[in-house]
Amino acid sequence: MAGTLAASEIARELADYDVKLPPGALTQLQAYLELLLRWNRRVNLTGIREPRRIVRELFGESLYLSRVIELRGWLVDVGSGAGFPGLALKLAAPELRVTLIEARGKKCAFLRESIRVCDFAATDVVQERFESWAERNGERGADVVTTRAVDIAPKLLGSLSRVVGKGGTVAFLTTVGLGERIQSLQPQWEWERPRPIPGTSHRVILCCRMSRT
Repeated sequence: MAGTLAASEIARELADYDVKLPPGALTQLQAYLELLLRWNRRVNLTGIREPRRIVRELFGESLYLSRVIELRGWLVDVGSGAGFPGLALKLAAPELRVTLIEARGKKCAFLRESIRVCDFAATDVVQERFESWAERNGERGADVVTTRAVDIAPKLLGSLSRVVGKGGTVAFLTTVGLGERIQSLQPQWEWERPRPIPGTSHRVILCCRMSRT
């Protein structure tokens, strides 16, 4: 098992993403990374095992989202898994209220432990399928809805549109090909041009800002 990284090493791995983190965030990220590596030995949280790749491909790509959209108010993260991008975004925006939706119990346990260890405030974990949760909470109006590596289907997109509020943003961390498919399923949405993620030729951030009217 590869060892964990010092805060200075983590900072170097994140340099390509040009993300500004508040004081103390690197220490939180280091604790989060150590916990992820430890839990990943017995719970399949991610297929990426090498710490530097985890910092770049999970933390870095998630944090890059903070450069693409405004992180404000209430963020709902769909299919959180090990917390990417939703929980990782707390590192960039600690004032953000975050709700992590994850159906699998072991991953929910990891998310709750990460919140405790990293002392993330205003962060909740919901163990439920997102579509079911959205049926009861759609009227509440999230400011930001995020998802990464989730199977995109028309029903899911319908639930996403129900949850995000007027003037809010839906953001997908996805690939070029899947991004085109997502847009084809909801051609009436006001899509922005996909933003390439640094260090990769095929992964992008795809956003839609919901009309304020």
